[in-house]
Amino acid sequence: MINRAVIDTQPLVTPTVRKIDLTAPFRWLSAGWQDFFSNPMASGFYGLAFLLGGHVVVAASWQNKFLVMTFVTGFFLIAPFLCLGLYDLSRQRELTGSNRLWTSLFVFMQRRRDVALLVTLQAVIMIAWIRLVALMSALYMSNTGTSVTVLFDQLFTSEQGLGFLGIFLFAGAALAAVVYVTSVVAWPMLLHQSSGVLVAILTSVKAVMENKTVMLIWAGLIISLVGAIGIATASIGLLVILPVIGHASWHAYRDLVE
Repeated sequence: MINRAVIDTQPLVTPTVRKIDLTAPFRWLSAGWQDFFSNPMASGFYGLAFLLGGHVVVAASWQNKFLVMTFVTGFFLIAPFLCLGLYDLSRQRELTGSNRLWTSLFVFMQRRRDVALLVTLQAVIMIAWIRLVALMSALYMSNTGTSVTVLFDQLFTSEQGLGFLGIFLFAGAALAAVVYVTSVVAWPMLLHQSSGVLVAILTSVKAVMENKTVMLIWAGLIISLVGAIGIATASIGLLVILPVIGHASWHAYRDLVE
């Protein structure tokens, strides 16, 4: 009983987090490109899965303007989990010099309990986001039509639309920031170390807090690349840039955490 009590009161110990320079995000991207081209078929498979999945979701919800907005912005909330296979491809290449798609598809099974717990935590955030959008819609946009085309017109030409857009962007950014801070290191760390979910989350928060400027640059690069390339190429470029960012996120973790 005494030993059990002592163990239960021991503080959580997180790995050492390195202080890194401002050029690090660009090194991560360069390493991500190298991982992509080491096996473009495997990485491209994940890019295709992201792209097709996004199109299916948008097509299925196209007649409901708020579902489209919710699912499109919600992508950034679940993207770290979707990149698990990409993290594993980078890990395989780091360890052996090569990587295999089949192995990466089932990597989540190695830590399925921890993965399930972190997925549940982020699912709660996603559900909260869906409910929040529904509430904002009822307060600000109840008189608009149901199509996405009507929504875009209303957002920028009416007082209600501008109010909704402002709160939508602020709330979405706040939730995305919470997910980013708690998971940018946590997901790859679960694959690499035997620490539990709580230690992984605390390490992620610690890494961001001790490298605020660098991690802000990294977040800005991710959003800018996905947005710019997605728009410029009618989303086709996401086949490449999303896997590259996934690979680069692995290298960010390896650079940040000892």
